[in-house]
Amino acid sequence: MRIVEQFLLMLVVCLMLLFNRSLPVESAQRDEMRNVSPVVAENRFVDNGDGTVTDTERHLMWQKADSGKEITFEEALKYCGTLRLGGFTDWRLPLPEEHDTAVVNELMMPRHTRDFYAPFDLYWSLNPAVLLPFNYRPSHGGEVLRAYPAKEGDRAFARGVRSLRSG
Repeated sequence: MRIVEQFLLMLVVCLMLLFNRSLPVESAQRDEMRNVSPVVAENRFVDNGDGTVTDTERHLMWQKADSGKEITFEEALKYCGTLRLGGFTDWRLPLPEEHDTAVVNELMMPRHTRDFYAPFDLYWSLNPAVLLPFNYRPSHGGEVLRAYPAKEGDRAFARGVRSLRSG
């Protein structure tokens, strides 16, 4: 009987991959988190040579690396709050709307996850109910949502961002 259960589980996973379905999300939430069209990134990003990348279109500075391990939302807040990088100390988690395909392409790094079926890594946003996908190639494969639901107790990676606009 155990072999039948394993076979059915593998069949479900294969079908999900085949039809490229993401985790179930309520329809209103799914509409809100739908992926947007790719943004042209030509001349938009500047590597500052100090572990940061500047987004000249959105006036943001991103941390190139990340926390290096999955952490809770509270730990992610603390991580960004104590981050000292590029001579700056005002790092925070990104807002969900600050994440787009061009940012994903620019901040690409090898996936952390060892799960063969996970096509990306999830990162905390400033909203504890929203996780952001990174480390996937938008041009390879199907649709990836711009954000994924999070719940209390989840663990994800953290990447700092700071605004270059005053006020």
